[in-house]
Amino acid sequence: MPFDPHEAALQLTVGLVALVAVVVTSVLGLVRRQPGWLYVAAVCMLGPSYYLLGLSHVVAAVGALGPLLLAGAGFAVRCGRRDLATVAVVPVYFGVFLLLLMYGMAAAG
Repeated sequence: MPFDPHEAALQLTVGLVALVAVVVTSVLGLVRRQPGWLYVAAVCMLGPSYYLLGLSHVVAAVGALGPLLLAGAGFAVRCGRRDLATVAVVPVYFGVFLLLLMYGMAAAG
């Protein structure tokens, strides 16, 4: 099977690598109380959120708000409100879980 750069770029921006990066960087930002990690998570969430926009209306709302919620969580951490940041990140984790579930179903079928 030859190397396809388009497939590699798709996997890096929307695939499992991007989802793992979102989870790892957002957890680092919340645990270490460093908003920069949450801003990096917001940038990493741009690709998966663009993919979520093509699904049903409820999931599209999570996709559209994902990067904004992560950036807002970074702002909340910067202001010293880690509890508010944790609540803001929960819908993003729901979207990541949904994408991982879709990847698992596609791999099984």
